[in-house]
Amino acid sequence: MPGRQSRHTKVFLIWGVILFLGTGIACQLTSPRPASWAGTSTAVVRNTEIALTREAIAGTAPFVFTPTAPSNTPVASPTVIITSTPQEKAHGPWLIFPDPEGEGLNAYDINTREIHRISLPEPIITADLTRGLAPDGSKLILRAGSAESTDELGLYQVNLPSFEVSKLTPLLSISVQRKIVHNQGDRALKTLMTVTRPDGLTWSPDSRYLAFSAALDQESSDLYVIDTLNNRVDRVNGLYSQNALPVWSPGGEWLISQEFEYDYRLETWHPALVSSLRFPSYDSQNTLYRPPIDSFEEVIIGWINPHTFLSYSNTASGPRLLRRVSAEEVKDSIIFEKAFQQAAYDPGSGVIAFSISFSDAIAQGLSGGIYRRELDSPVQVLQAAGDWTHLMWDTGGRFVASGTQGVLFFTPQGESILLPGEGNARLAPNGSWVIAWGDGENSKAGARLFQSHSSNPLQTLIDQPVESLTWQPDSKGFFLVSGGSLYHFAFPGLKPEEIITGIPLKTEFVWIWVE
Repeated sequence: MPGRQSRHTKVFLIWGVILFLGTGIACQLTSPRPASWAGTSTAVVRNTEIALTREAIAGTAPFVFTPTAPSNTPVASPTVIITSTPQEKAHGPWLIFPDPEGEGLNAYDINTREIHRISLPEPIITADLTRGLAPDGSKLILRAGSAESTDELGLYQVNLPSFEVSKLTPLLSISVQRKIVHNQGDRALKTLMTVTRPDGLTWSPDSRYLAFSAALDQESSDLYVIDTLNNRVDRVNGLYSQNALPVWSPGGEWLISQEFEYDYRLETWHPALVSSLRFPSYDSQNTLYRPPIDSFEEVIIGWINPHTFLSYSNTASGPRLLRRVSAEEVKDSIIFEKAFQQAAYDPGSGVIAFSISFSDAIAQGLSGGIYRRELDSPVQVLQAAGDWTHLMWDTGGRFVASGTQGVLFFTPQGESILLPGEGNARLAPNGSWVIAWGDGENSKAGARLFQSHSSNPLQTLIDQPVESLTWQPDSKGFFLVSGGSLYHFAFPGLKPEEIITGIPLKTEFVWIWVE
């Protein structure tokens, strides 16, 4: 056991030096609300009753919500059965998340309240939980294992709902593994950094092909594709640089990736080019554009159509050079050249939102804050002044931003609502509800329930610091992490039920929902 711990410690230290790992963007926001959204507490309750009655008559209300007094004490834990193999009869749906003790993954059955253990070698690249779930929900593919154990580091497939695990392919050739184990040269370690990036794999929209980075044929990371229908693995490009960040177009026709080089003088990674590959014919492979020399990586924020995407250069001075790129026409054009903080795109309306810091805004003759603009218009409208650190498009139908003022929701047309003092917020998938929460340090501790059109909280759900939260797809409940424990809340009672404990504090908790 001590040898195993030492080996894992060494592997984690190797991964810890990865300088260009991507990080997930937190969901948080803020902005003034129009007077039409204001109201007295009596009016809020009455409007809630009217809204729910209308939803019930229309047949759209999934449940009836009755405001209750705050209940901040978790109820007794549900009966949780730890099983090594799934039951013969599948139930579900499941919430899948890393086991707190590092023993693979856990799949929590929301109906039976059982936890099924999914055994995988450690360490697991947990970011693959969100990127590795096939769009049709049939399988989960992720990277796991140690580079110091022969062929252990590889792609593993978890079949759903059986939870059966099988290894698909290693990620490193034997020669690269040997150089890593014996510390022979620097390039093998750089290759390991590339193939273990958190953004190293992506599914085609039809769930047939999985693109990933690996080093199976030479000492650098190349782009590979698994054809799950024919059970074959193909290398689709191979250069001396390190390939990473594969992204599929919405229609599955184009596969975009980046070739990275390491600058030993600055000790940083630099994307040398962004390339495209037509799929599955392979009849068009092109360099779309060459990023500026100070770029750490190129970030794709959305697709305008099946062959045109929006991206920006992430540099030491912050994001800049927001551009439109066509894989079909092999050309790019700059939309916004100067520095900004965050950017988000709504493909339905074609509206871009971006935030600019006060210092960058002064240099551009602007006010610091959030701006929005239509894709083909040079006119940018100030949505909300202030310091906004996070910005995203929520699939519930609004932009969400967070900053010193709280959390801001706003539509592509500019209607907005501010939740003062909150640090994070999530819209329910059906768009009816909002849960806002904070860690107690930079925002109010606890979690609160709101209607999506109101800034008046309906109920305090928990008053201790909350670190993460995710909705059920049916909007009938949600899960959150607080104080090292995972809790489940379900309508209409919204009582916290403890699912599991022992989650390390202040860690990024990753989870996925599987129907």
